[in-house]
Amino acid sequence: MASIINGKLIAPKVTAKIYPSLHKGKMNKVNAIIVHQTDSDAAQQTFNQYKAKSTTGAHFLIDKKGNITQTGLLNQKCAHVGKILSKCYETKACTKADLALATAIYHQKGLKFSVRVKNLYVHEKEKTYPDRYPMNEDSIGIEIVGKAKAGTKPGSKVYESINKEQNASLKWLINELYKLLNLDDEDVYTHPQISRKNVTEASTAAW
Repeated sequence: MASIINGKLIAPKVTAKIYPSLHKGKMNKVNAIIVHQTDSDAAQQTFNQYKAKSTTGAHFLIDKKGNITQTGLLNQKCAHVGKILSKCYETKACTKADLALATAIYHQKGLKFSVRVKNLYVHEKEKTYPDRYPMNEDSIGIEIVGKAKAGTKPGSKVYESINKEQNASLKWLINELYKLLNLDDEDVYTHPQISRKNVTEASTAAW
């Protein structure tokens, strides 16, 4: 079984290549795991991005051979989520009053769509998990190397399928994190489930 020491996941299957550029402050509690795809063809492209002084990115990266690299410490926030959707509005699993308020914020007349999305995000941030979706402040991000390629509709993009080696490594990693962080299946999401992203991102992930 793996262990966590000073924010590092210690296991033979994991290579540590920590990029301080990803760290956005201390993370005191991990409530969830978010699965992403990189929109790149190779791990090195993502590593090159991580060399910037401050950048977005996740805690782990799984390359096309299934190799797992830890890129951010598990006790540090990384910017990998963006503005979360309203869990109440999306799932309707909330009180009528909460749903009415979320709906009013989202459809407020006279405001641009981007402003309404931001206002709803600000409203969601005041909630505690699991009444809201996980955010940068309380989640671990796992990037899987995969490119978004042109789709059949003009201007559309579709992420390439995650291969069996990547999914095997993803399953192993998530199962280890389950045990170490006291999480379960309900605490794992793909990026488009919780934020405004391409719906095909990580849609072929399996764990």
